[in-house]
Amino acid sequence: MNNELDRLKIPAIGLIIAGVLNGITGLLILIGGLFRLLKPGYEQPMPVDGAEKIGFIFGTFIIYGIAAISLIAMPVIIYGAIQMMKGKRAGLAKAASILAIIPVTACCFAVGIPFGIWSLVILSKPEIKAIFNGTAIPPSLDPPQPPNF
Repeated sequence: MNNELDRLKIPAIGLIIAGVLNGITGLLILIGGLFRLLKPGYEQPMPVDGAEKIGFIFGTFIIYGIAAISLIAMPVIIYGAIQMMKGKRAGLAKAASILAIIPVTACCFAVGIPFGIWSLVILSKPEIKAIFNGTAIPPSLDPPQPPNF
């Protein structure tokens, strides 16, 4: 059983790193936008054309929206990865893996995609499912039997 839990550690640590990077990136984007709004004398060049103006506003909302969603998804990804490392709450571990893969919920999805896919593959294995279900057979601590000659 311990060997199977060891197989969960590296993808779980990768998910934790992806979650932290998502949170830091989202926070920096939102703080940068806030400073841009509050800086006195700073004038954002607004496009004159109607279509460019709509595109500019839409793009701005998309960038800050993804940053906010990344910041909200960060604790779920990190907590799910920690539970995965412990062999508990398989549903939350899968949710964390999926959130790390989706570009809209993760600013640093380039880090989250490989670890999220790796986590999902490992979580789908029967011996790993047995750990989460509590039906895994613990390793035998009995000494090996001598061979019969």
